[in-house]
Amino acid sequence: MKNLILLFTVVCLQISIISAQQISKANLNINKTVKTNAITQTKTTNDPQTSASVYSLTSVRVNIRTGSDNKEFPSKVLVILKTKSAAITDWSSFNQLNLDNEMRVNSNTEFGLEREAQLRGVVALDAFQKDGLKLIIKYLPNFFADAWKIENISVTIEFKDQFGNLHPSLGSKTIIFGNAFGFLNNDYQVMECVTDGTFAPLTAVIKKNY
Repeated sequence: MKNLILLFTVVCLQISIISAQQISKANLNINKTVKTNAITQTKTTNDPQTSASVYSLTSVRVNIRTGSDNKEFPSKVLVILKTKSAAITDWSSFNQLNLDNEMRVNSNTEFGLEREAQLRGVVALDAFQKDGLKLIIKYLPNFFADAWKIENISVTIEFKDQFGNLHPSLGSKTIIFGNAFGFLNNDYQVMECVTDGTFAPLTAVIKKNY
């Protein structure tokens, strides 16, 4: 009888040990699962700085070299920059419509343009790369006999992404229109300077109007 009781006690003890081990393993598995999920969540959290960069035109500066005939005050100059094939009635990317100061003989005048449209499509880098760039200069003489001689035009453009970072190769680029020269007057008021999609200068044409 004593042997039977001893055997029963040993069996019960073994069952208790096995149950305790199983519970311990289950708790360990639960802890591992929770920890793994926490790690996974940390790894998949999106950092906005790692999003794809989208570049837009953010700054435009124009430098005009005046030749042997000055632009008198208060004759006006309008400067507009947009994609090459955009109509004159379309929104421009940047412009400057308040230039009435004198531009002296054989001098350089540099000024910035202001963003006109808030639509991203008219300032997107890929829009310019697909189409090219067009800079329009319109001269409005104060007196019908006035004339203004241009000898050179350069444009400095900047492209930044949505985080304010400059584009790695087009962050700041200066385009020199060495063929932009000639007279603007009451009959021929407009000069158009055009680039291709790589911002290489192509033509600079004097026209009667837009």
